[in-house]
Amino acid sequence: MRERIRNLSSRAEFFLIITLCFGYFIGSSLTVLLRHIHTFELSTFRVMRGIATEIAILAVTGWILHIRGWRLSRLSKRISWRGVLAGVPLVVAYFLLYLVTGIALVLAYPPASRLATMRMIPSAPAALLLVFIVVNSVFEEVTVSGYVVTALSEHGPALSITASTLLRFLYHLYQGPIACISILPLGLLFGAVYWRWKNLWPLGVAHTIANIVALVVAAHQAGA
Repeated sequence: MRERIRNLSSRAEFFLIITLCFGYFIGSSLTVLLRHIHTFELSTFRVMRGIATEIAILAVTGWILHIRGWRLSRLSKRISWRGVLAGVPLVVAYFLLYLVTGIALVLAYPPASRLATMRMIPSAPAALLLVFIVVNSVFEEVTVSGYVVTALSEHGPALSITASTLLRFLYHLYQGPIACISILPLGLLFGAVYWRWKNLWPLGVAHTIANIVALVVAAHQAGA
């Protein structure tokens, strides 16, 4: 098994990792979209299943990439206060882009404001939800930013960042038209930041803050 993995071509490695990391989530997102599901309860079971799934995928992916000669230092610089704090202005930029994209979409196509969006109903304990947010943020940025952009880096920033952005868009389709379209500028922003500094910490921090804000808003709406 190890020898087979070690002898994979770069292209075969890429498609194997992409399938492992995103196949399930893209399939689930399309299923939710096609079945017109507009509410999703973040129950204790679902949150624990999500945590276990993403950790398991990261473990298998990490094992494969380790055999292939990948090391964490190839994906990101070491943790530093500067890298962590850089996540704050990055999340502000993300929120502004999200808002501008949403407004532009509604102005260009007014009926979009009446299209159904995914409504999250958090019912799991707050501590468990926080663990899920951190695991999810790490999972996404390590895979869709770190691995995808790095693996395709020899083809230049345009292809690397575009591929990362499109993958991020595909597994967010379940969120509805405005939300998933607003993911596109987010993907471009995060991809460009990662390409420039090769540092996952600002992305992970920004993603975590954004998810916490989204969860707080969802909890408020569920209790309203």
